Amino acid sequence: MMGRPFNLFLSEYLTTAMGMPFEVGKTLLQVEYRPRRRFATDEVEIVEGVREKEEFELQDDQISNPEEADMYFSDRLAQPPAPLAPPPEIVAETDAAGYLPDLHPSWLLNDDPEISRGNGVWGMIRRIRYTSSEGLPGLWKSQLVSTIHSFLSNILQPSIHSFLLILSPNSPVNLDISLSALPNPAIPLSLQVTSHLLTHLLLSPLEVIRTRLIVLPTNHPSTPSSVTIFRKMIDEEGGFSNLYFHQNLLFPSILEHTLRPLLTLSIPLIIERQLKISPDFSPITYSLIDLSLGLSSLLVLLPIETVRKRLQLQSRSRGGKHKDMKSIVKLREKNYVGIVEAIWRILQEETGVRRKRKMTEKDEGGWFAGVRQLYRGFGMAATAHVTVFGLGLVSQLLAGNDGGGWKEI
Repeated sequence: MMGRPFNLFLSEYLTTAMGMPFEVGKTLLQVEYRPRRRFATDEVEIVEGVREKEEFELQDDQISNPEEADMYFSDRLAQPPAPLAPPPEIVAETDAAGYLPDLHPSWLLNDDPEISRGNGVWGMIRRIRYTSSEGLPGLWKSQLVSTIHSFLSNILQPSIHSFLLILSPNSPVNLDISLSALPNPAIPLSLQVTSHLLTHLLLSPLEVIRTRLIVLPTNHPSTPSSVTIFRKMIDEEGGFSNLYFHQNLLFPSILEHTLRPLLTLSIPLIIERQLKISPDFSPITYSLIDLSLGLSSLLVLLPIETVRKRLQLQSRSRGGKHKDMKSIVKLREKNYVGIVEAIWRILQEETGVRRKRKMTEKDEGGWFAGVRQLYRGFGMAATAHVTVFGLGLVSQLLAGNDGGGWKEI
């Protein structure tokens, strides 16, 4: 009796492990706070000042040739003496215990542009790989929680969908009938979207735990387990009801898990009903339009997904701030109020241009750089869609269009 569930869980575990590094990189890209210089905190300015000072001292230490040293000191002696001026004081606020802030915690990811070599998911994966405190194990954080979430969703969604079909007298009971084959697919489509929404709302605490595990350091002693995170959310963040009904968790979940299945399930209906294109007679045209509409849906889903993950990291306790959380990427110190305010702050305060060692306000780009920050991870998602499109074409050629083909779930 336990053989089949165990095999399903094992296959789900292996499937999740294949895509987990990309999910970790994408999540860290979406939650990382990358402010413009005018919105950077004093702590960021202190770090930049210390870094410039270290680079200057490093340049002085590189004078090792005796001839260069003679020229260096002779030039210094020939110059008129400059008035002595005290170095600028770096003032930093202390915490409640009176300690100075840790300017560069050991658990932060390496932010060297020479290591990331890009601004996308692959760049974030390289940053994780070449950070000593993370390494390769950091690419599979929250692996078990992600597997449990995927396993339960695959079990609950068909059951909830079947229950909704029984309650609706005008819907077909046969689950094998596609929506495009029905004369009136409005009610079956709404039932499928509702089943996906209810399933993911029930499992939404697992998504919060997964996001927080990805952001927390891997090898730090204070990093809690998934069970400890769940207990703290109940004890310190408003009880069990706040896990589901807090506005910063409920509304983003409803938006994402309504629009995602709605857009995915509506694409075949749009192509076959509105555009009058059949996958049997025009498979290549059908696949191209399906690819185009799938890429267009990312323009709607990615900003909602980005805001939702950032809101999941915020503490919902009274006066709580997620800046107390040890995160391997920098987070915004002030909490977002809601979805609209979070999108506005990202557009105004952040920039999505590729990071350099020294950046001026001109290098940060205009308003479009803030828009790019809402679509971090778009390249990886687009690559996945294009890969599915290519596999579908190859499968159709090999199968001779007799029911073969890859389908994206």
